[in-house]
Amino acid sequence: MSIYMKRVVFAVVCLTLLSMPLSAQKGKPTAGGGGGSSACAIATTPQLSTPTAAPGINVGVFSRITNCSTGKVRYTVTVSAVSSCGEETIIASSIISFNGGEAKLISVSYPIAPDTCVGVSSVFVNVYSGGTLLSSQSAPLTIE
Repeated sequence: MSIYMKRVVFAVVCLTLLSMPLSAQKGKPTAGGGGGSSACAIATTPQLSTPTAAPGINVGVFSRITNCSTGKVRYTVTVSAVSSCGEETIIASSIISFNGGEAKLISVSYPIAPDTCVGVSSVFVNVYSGGTLLSSQSAPLTIE
């Protein structure tokens, strides 16, 4: 009889755990943000070390990313450039952890390829939560 009772208790515990949401089982907030807050990020307009550059030169890209939600989150931050002839280059991509309300500065060195088209290109800073774009800012860069 005691083995039968153990099996019944085990079955009830398993059914209870399966009926609970996964986030409640782990005791952690869901992926969108902390404790019911939604994902929210702000990127400042990128600042460039120089407004004009020649192919083969490195350009510094600087921006501030702010988590405007109240919970701890991880955002994917990408820095990219689109040349005047439409070719996109991913300069950097990182997953960065933020506490609620925290801001972080990012800085990246962008080596301009020797075969980059001459003209006005754009440098972008994008912030994603999963596949959702939360913030995007850009700055012009003239390639001479």
